[in-house]
Amino acid sequence: MGPIKALSTAFAKTFTFSGRASRSEYWWYSLAAFLVAIVAILIDMSSIVTRAQEVGELAVSDIGLFDLVTPWIALLFWLPMISLSVRRLHDAGFSGLWYLLNLIPFGAIALLIMYVLPSQNSTTVHGTPAAGPVVDRTGKPLTVDAHKRAMQGYALLLDKDKRPSPEQQAARKAEIGDYYRTHVLKSAPQA
Repeated sequence: MGPIKALSTAFAKTFTFSGRASRSEYWWYSLAAFLVAIVAILIDMSSIVTRAQEVGELAVSDIGLFDLVTPWIALLFWLPMISLSVRRLHDAGFSGLWYLLNLIPFGAIALLIMYVLPSQNSTTVHGTPAAGPVVDRTGKPLTVDAHKRAMQGYALLLDKDKRPSPEQQAARKAEIGDYYRTHVLKSAPQA
């Protein structure tokens, strides 16, 4: 999904908290909201500095919150961002209630990780994948098993310092031995 379609979809589904939103839809909207916020902040800073130079520093204290551009921009982008975030959580396989992690310290970091996760390839209670089926490098659709193995691979990163059990070591040695016999010795030239 491109940036224009992502923005129009996000604003069109402002009050839609069901369904799914692809990663591209979420990140294009986030980028646009970030850039617009930067421009709004620059405009506000410019107007505050100009007012302080013209009238004096005490005139800045007379500025009300909604005399600035930034609060209006924040209100404009805030509700679509909430509904888009909930739909993105649905697409990654989580409940939309996980959005409440924003209420606890460092919860936004956990949500950021959830937003980055790939879409679930299968149809769920929240609908079909927003971006279509997840495909591998060759363009073939990933099976549910392949997607599950990839997620387990992410989980293994947390156990990287954990020593494997003797059974795991023996199983790995047997697997390597089998591979060596079937792939390496089989293709070796016979003397």
